Amino acid sequence: MSSTEDSGEEYGNAEINDRGRLTIPKKLRDEMHLDAGTTFTVVRDGTDIRLVRELPELRTLSSGKSDEDWGPETFRDAGEGTFGGR
Repeated sequence: MSSTEDSGEEYGNAEINDRGRLTIPKKLRDEMHLDAGTTFTVVRDGTDIRLVRELPELRTLSSGKSDEDWGPETFRDAGEGTFGGR
């Protein structure tokens, strides 16, 4: 197994079964929060194969409140509240 660029940590071996299925080691699935239905793009990189996880599209959520409902002071300290003053 080829080491990864990020950490170089190896997770054991994987073998393609007679139906063409490959099992990703459980420890890696758990660490990366890979569940059934996670989709990947399969990329050939010379003699290596990379699986690139397809992340879901981001959605903008709204509380349904208007600017008047929030008031002018609402977001003044949002940066400090979110990032701890960094």
